[in-house]
This record gives sequence, C-alpha cells and structure tokens, in this order.
Amino acid sequence: RRSRLSADQSTGVQNSTEPSMKLFTSFGGTAVASASLPDAASLVPRGRGFCLMQNDTAAAPKTFLQRRDNPVVSYVKGKIAAAENNPESKMLPFDGYFEMGCFADSTPEELWVKSPKNEAVTPKQCFNFCRDRPEARFFGLTEGRVCYCVPYPTLSGGNGGSEQCTAVCSGDNTQFCGGMVKSSIYEMHRCGDVTEAAEKDKKQIEALVEKWMFFTSRWEYVVSALTAEGKKIDVADIRQRVFGLASELEAKLSDTKAKVADLNEKLGPLDVALGAFSPEAATSEMMRAVEDAQAEAALFVAALEESAEDLRNFWDQHNLDGSMAFRSIDSKALADDLSHLSTDVNFMPKKVIEAIGCDGVPANGCDDFPDKLTYFVVGKKHLASLFQVYNPAKPIDGRPKLASAAEWKVWASKECHQMCIMTPGCVGGNAIGSSAGEMYAFTCNLKESVEVVALSKNGEASDLMTGFLFGSYYSLHKKDIKYRVADIVISADGSEQPALAPEGPPSNSPPGGEGG
Repeated sequence: RRSRLSADQSTGVQNSTEPSMKLFTSFGGTAVASASLPDAASLVPRGRGFCLMQNDTAAAPKTFLQRRDNPVVSYVKGKIAAAENNPESKMLPFDGYFEMGCFADSTPEELWVKSPKNEAVTPKQCFNFCRDRPEARFFGLTEGRVCYCVPYPTLSGGNGGSEQCTAVCSGDNTQFCGGMVKSSIYEMHRCGDVTEAAEKDKKQIEALVEKWMFFTSRWEYVVSALTAEGKKIDVADIRQRVFGLASELEAKLSDTKAKVADLNEKLGPLDVALGAFSPEAATSEMMRAVEDAQAEAALFVAALEESAEDLRNFWDQHNLDGSMAFRSIDSKALADDLSHLSTDVNFMPKKVIEAIGCDGVPANGCDDFPDKLTYFVVGKKHLASLFQVYNPAKPIDGRPKLASAAEWKVWASKECHQMCIMTPGCVGGNAIGSSAGEMYAFTCNLKESVEVVALSKNGEASDLMTGFLFGSYYSLHKKDIKYRVADIVISADGSEQPALAPEGPPSNSPPGGEGG
C-alpha cells in the first residue's frame, strides 16, 4: 500500500528550507488483503477484500516462478509482449487487494491485459490472474465477464451516477463485476506490506515533529527578545511596533506548536498498533488498527501542514538571512571589523545637541550624556521588519563565530545597517534585540522616511538598542526632523515644541496583555 506521506518530508531539522508537506492517500475503500482463494472458510474477511492466512499458502495458484511454461505478458511502450525472460516479471506476486469503487475507466483498451475469454469471471479469479503480471498494480471488471489488469487506471465518475456497476459476474451470480460502461476497480498489494507504509509514515512524522519543534523553539527567542526589549523602550512609537511584531509572531507560533503537540500525540496509537502487528499471525483487527492509526495521524499531518505553512510564510517575509542572501550581503564579512558602524550615520544639529546636553558624538548613543541615551529613528513610511536568531554556541553556515555578546551587538547592528544600504528607498532604521538567552535574537526595522529622532535611555549590557540615520537624508531634511527626549520635543533650531502624538496604534502592551 502506498505511503500516506511524501518521501521528502523526512528532511533533517537543521535544513532551513521548508519541505513539501503534501499528502498522498489511496483512493476510497478500506485497505485489505487477499491471496488465492481456495476455500472461503480459510479467509479473513476485511471490508471488501480478504487476506490469506499462513496455513493456506500451499493452496495458492502457482506464481510465475512456478508456471514457467505459461506465457506472461508485460507492458512495453503500450503494447503487450511476451516477457518470460523479463527480470521484472519475476516480481513477488501480490497477495492482497481491496475494492476502490465503481468508475468509468478511460485507459486505452490496448493497454489492458485480459484474462482468457473462457474463464468464469469473479473478483477472486481476476485477482489471481493479475497478481503477478509485471507492472500491473490494479485490475478491473466490466460487463460481468471481462477481467483486465493495468498499471494504473484512468478514472472518472466515482460511485453513483446513471450507470452503476450492477452486471452479475459470470463466475458468481451473487457478485457484481462492473457494468456495461463502468468498471469495478481493485488495487492490489501484499499482506506483508501492511506495516511497511505505516512504519515509513511513522518515521516521517517523527522527523516532521522534530523539525517543527526545532523551528518553533528557535523562533520563540525572537518573541522573548522583543517582548523584553519593548518593556524597556520609552519611545512609544518604537515600543508599539516591537510589541506588535512580537504578538503576531507569538500567535502563529502558538498555533503551530499546538498542531505539533497534537500530531506527536497521535504517534502513540500508531506505535502501539505497529508493535502489536505480526505478519505471520495477522488478523483483520490488527490490520485495521494499523491502518486506522495511520489514517488518523495523516489527518493531523494535514492540520500541521496548514498551520506551519502560515507560520513559514510569515517568517520568510521577515527573515533577515533570506533578505541578505537575496541582496548578496556577506554576513560573515561584516564581522571582520567590529570597532564601529559608519561615520555617515546619526546626525543632530549643534543647537539640538546643546539643548539636550548630549555630547558631540551622537553615533555612539550619547555615551557621555548622564542618562546614557540611545538614538532611534521614527517615521511613518516603514519599509520592513526583519528577524534573526543567532546561536553563539553553533552558528549556522555563513555566520561568524563571535567571541562575546558585545561583538554580536555590533555585528547585528552592522547587518541592519548594511541591509538598509542595499534596500532601495531605505534612509535609516533601528536594531532592537537581546543576548540574554541561550540564543540571541533581534529585529531590524527599516525606514523610508524619518520625521523624528527619539533619544531613549540605554538598556542593560545584554540589550541591543540602536538606530541610525544616513547623512544624505539628514542633509536634505534636517530642518524638518524633530528631536525628542522623553516628553520634550526639540526642533532643529534648538527650540522646544509641543509633544508629538506617537506613531501607530494606541497600545503600549506587550504580548499577553501585560502593561509596559
């Protein structure tokens, strides 16, 4: 039986590329098994199919390996040819089948391998005829007297409709073998393969759970960093944006984490069912338990797929690493010189510097000012908010190995600065984050316009709080830019102005509703 999950879902957790999560499910009907049918009493009924028990194998009709004198046919470019010496014809015969339903099969009839006309047709007879035909995976019954084998049917018109499969089988008048237009379609499989697909699905689900546990736990550092820093920032405009980003990411993470937990819980019943299954002593109850647990897990994979896709899309839109790679920015090279950012950033008119008591080097955050102010830019035209997580113990490929949190703060600031340089229309931005956890995280907010330079109190040593404004923009707009310290707004000529209303929604609350 085909696996319910795509094979490429087993991607390792360190891979940052989201793997495909599409599901592959069998057609309708209950997956069952059968074999040669010497005696109905020796069969285990299973939905609309049967499974031959171990002690009945001797009664099975001869396989191709046992009946070499009989010609076996194979599909070669749409034609039927003798294949007695074809290695592919020596496949292990199927010993199970299940009914898919009543369909119109538009497969060209020249691709059919038909059973002899003089044979009395039943589903069992057709299965025994097709079970070891090379390349055949399905068989069909039509007109009550025609049995044919195909690699894959071409189906349309499911159960129902004006033409039903109500033609009585020529070999058993208690069963139906298709209709005059439609076919009764069956899929073949091997009883010993009942657990193979389920085991494969289980491994892929475990890898999927591990992958999303890794990503969600990693991205939670961004939420923690932004929430913590937002509480320390006394610039309402910046504070609101930081809390808004943290809240949106937290909501998407919470949904995906819940879906991961639900899927992980479904691994238990599947594991129990697989542990109880024995191919040598299989019962219909064992088969049903495995298949039901497998089907249930597949439903939860689909739920995780939807949630994770939403989260992944959000992250990709805000992924600093991806944006830098797109613009060919060498992140590791930015760590070659961590002594400074640039001299062409963070300007203030002399009269403003005198009015607020800042030193003459605002680019370093006014370090000589008694309250240790840091330089933020505020503008109504916002270009992008980008996230990054840095693992100091084991940086991913393309990132430098930094010696300290202090180096990380300079390097992260340089990344944001360089990102602005390479982004059309960007005139400045803010880098805000924290190195307090096992992983460091920050957001880089890029601006297309700047109306206010806000000076905020510096945070602690673990805090990344810095902004920048390019000299070219400052030169053109310095007379229009306002400078704000706490509730005091200063114009370019050094005169105080009425306080400005903060940019953005009127909320100062961090994620979870806690006051700032």
